[in-house]
Amino acid sequence: MSESKISVQGKGAIHVVPDVTRLEVTIEQWFENYPKAYGQAKDNSAWMVKILEYNKKPGKLAKNIKFNIEDYTENEYDDDGHFIGKKKNGYMLEQVIKVDLPIDNVLVNNIVRGIGKFIPSAQINIGYTLQDERPSQMKMLARAVSDAKDKAKIMAEAGGCSLGKIISIDYRFQNTHIASQARYIHSNSEAKASTASSLDITPDDLVISDTVDVTFELINP
Repeated sequence: MSESKISVQGKGAIHVVPDVTRLEVTIEQWFENYPKAYGQAKDNSAWMVKILEYNKKPGKLAKNIKFNIEDYTENEYDDDGHFIGKKKNGYMLEQVIKVDLPIDNVLVNNIVRGIGKFIPSAQINIGYTLQDERPSQMKMLARAVSDAKDKAKIMAEAGGCSLGKIISIDYRFQNTHIASQARYIHSNSEAKASTASSLDITPDDLVISDTVDVTFELINP
């Protein structure tokens, strides 16, 4: 009896119901000087805490996930309209604040309206995700290995062989965020006009999928 091996890629996928509403508040705003840009960024963070606390949620739920102030430049042209270079004109603030909330349309609407009222130049992305992704990821991986085994068994039997023990499992973890987007609010005026009924969104299931490479012993009679 001789022994060889067979390598198969297994895929696992599961559907899960989201349990978190994620708001990502993006602020992009021009300022004539750095102190004003920095001061507005601090105010944005402080207002986000106040809005949460007013709605009986901990202010620490607000997380700054992006904060950048850089030179703002404009193209410069001569009298004939020819490009001659760039010139500095103030500073651009780019700030993103993330907030995870329960799936509650009334609560989310109150937060959205508060952002529209107190945080200038705010755009809001509303999406859904999971509080804890790990249990679903573990279940998905088990399905991926099982899928590889099923495929390998079919191929082995088709070739007149039998499947032996697992020799190796190769899994390259991909740190992909599990989320879906539901709505994008483009301006402060749109946020202030938001209603609970306009945010009455039923989140779709999230799909978690990944692959593993499994090598099995292949027994040739």
